[in-house]
Amino acid sequence: MVEEPGLTAAEGRSEGPEDGVAEPRPDAAAGPPPAPEDAVPADSVEGRFRLAAARVLNERAAQLVLEAKGVLDVSEPEAADTLWRGARRVRAALEVYRSCMSKSGYRASREEVSRLVRAAGARRDVDAAIAMCRAVGAEMGPLEAEGVNRVVDGLRREQAELNRELARHVHGRRLQAFKVRIEDLAGSASRPVTGAPEEAEATLVELPDRPVELLLRRLERLRDLAPDALDPENTRAHHRMRVAAEKLRYGLELTAGALGSQAHTARRAARGLQEVLGEVRDCDLVVEPVRATIAEMESEDIATVLDRARGSRDLDPVLVQAAPNRAAYRGPELVLVHAGARRGMMFERFRRLWLEQSRQGVWVALHTGLKK
Repeated sequence: MVEEPGLTAAEGRSEGPEDGVAEPRPDAAAGPPPAPEDAVPADSVEGRFRLAAARVLNERAAQLVLEAKGVLDVSEPEAADTLWRGARRVRAALEVYRSCMSKSGYRASREEVSRLVRAAGARRDVDAAIAMCRAVGAEMGPLEAEGVNRVVDGLRREQAELNRELARHVHGRRLQAFKVRIEDLAGSASRPVTGAPEEAEATLVELPDRPVELLLRRLERLRDLAPDALDPENTRAHHRMRVAAEKLRYGLELTAGALGSQAHTARRAARGLQEVLGEVRDCDLVVEPVRATIAEMESEDIATVLDRARGSRDLDPVLVQAAPNRAAYRGPELVLVHAGARRGMMFERFRRLWLEQSRQGVWVALHTGLKK
């Protein structure tokens, strides 16, 4: 036997059985690799849930990137609303599938998407206020519309500031980095799953305990807020109940297939509450900027009247007729009238909707189904 340079005959031989027969190479057919210690069968409840988590997270992250395109164009205000809702759906998916992720990965991703939710939501709120003011102002004459235009101009300045903040969050590299982070979470969720994933990707038929507990907490939160929200003056309760309805709806979107018909009914009911309470909130959003503009015009007129009355022992009422904004007040005041009337109409719709849902037992049925 010819020895390799620098090696003894013993060192040059392949290690193997004493009879000299070489062991099979690692790439020889020796069966599948051993399963990881935390392996989860694909056809188990946990396996199906993990595969659903990976699929949903990947889909929603990709959708969010698409929804961010063109969002900074203020001539298309619906884009900010779409991005806001899309970001909230990503956050809902993170919360529902939290048990499939590491604590650090979940926390970092949720904080990032929450920042995007706040930035897109702030832009969306100003867009909604502008849209209402413009709709009402379009029905006015030039003098009445003058004050409404001042409101819109102030909102436009705020919109520009919020757009700059939003641009930081939808910057191409930052959004792509966020998408990669979500994809990594999706990969880690499905990594322990063993078996044929195509068979396990069917509609979930059962849920692990943690998402069921999450849905129960959200349902209880919604029902607890209802008594306060039925007060027409309690704007804070209306906002909190809208958020609760949204969270329950988005959670049921991901899990209703495993919960039965009562969950689908509750999802539609939660959507109805979310939408009508969102309309109530949009009416509330207009009030502050309109009143701020009215106060600004009042301050200007007071300063002008005082200047023209300088040197007089008393104020001549006729000077009020020379106030520069005297014709502009009516427009913003009518916007407030419109917002107040529409808010009353939307609140009445909400009240009837909640009472009808309660009468039909929508929430009791969902609670019973989750407790099984």
